[in-house]
Amino acid sequence: MGTVELLARTLVGVEPEVLSRLARVAVERSAAKRDALFRAGEMPEALWLIQRGLVKLVRHTPRGPAICALLGASESIGHLSIISGRPNAMDAIAASDRVVALAFDRSELLEAMATSRRLESALARSADREMMALLEKIDVLSAGAVEARLATLLLKLNQRFGDEFADGTSEIPIPLSRRELAELVSTSCETVVRVFCRWEREGLVATSRHGFILHEVEALSAIAGTSSQPPPESGLRRTALEERRAADSARGAGPATALRR
Repeated sequence: MGTVELLARTLVGVEPEVLSRLARVAVERSAAKRDALFRAGEMPEALWLIQRGLVKLVRHTPRGPAICALLGASESIGHLSIISGRPNAMDAIAASDRVVALAFDRSELLEAMATSRRLESALARSADREMMALLEKIDVLSAGAVEARLATLLLKLNQRFGDEFADGTSEIPIPLSRRELAELVSTSCETVVRVFCRWEREGLVATSRHGFILHEVEALSAIAGTSSQPPPESGLRRTALEERRAADSARGAGPATALRR
């Protein structure tokens, strides 16, 4: 996808000539995992539009770094600092093996905004999406106990980034470590390991090098408190998994086909 087409998808309604102007000044940047696009405390130099990969926004607290949000392809970051001119409040760190993003110089962007009300409105909508990604952290932390917070996190990641399969499972192509999950739900790494070990034994989720597979989305919804059904007991979870596997085996089910969102 070309730069103008990507901008048109992200900045809906902006005049073609303005999109072309922005495309001409865009600079493509590549970052390896754990590299920073920008750091907290730095003055904002650019707005970033993610083309490929995953970026985490990290805030430094007295207790250590905390992941505040995850953003992926076609999402942009840095709006508030660009508009206010204040230093960046968080680090933007590559969370996937490789991140490719377009950087739009702040001065060029402000000049274009001065000539296009549509661009100003589109950037406000993009800023709102970035803010919603940050507010998801509040939803996760307010979900209750650690198990409910983890289930809420997985469901939200699945809603934004997941692929649904014909057999009812979903895959989240985000290879987060147990430590990163712990930061996202504000608990210890050991607690996350215990919960995931139990969920994997019960057949709710599986971990792969590409991310997470959700076998029982409805059960996770019940644990998160977003389903009308109560969370199933552990034994019932295993029985349901065994029944599903037996049914798949009887049908001679092959590999599931992804239904892209």
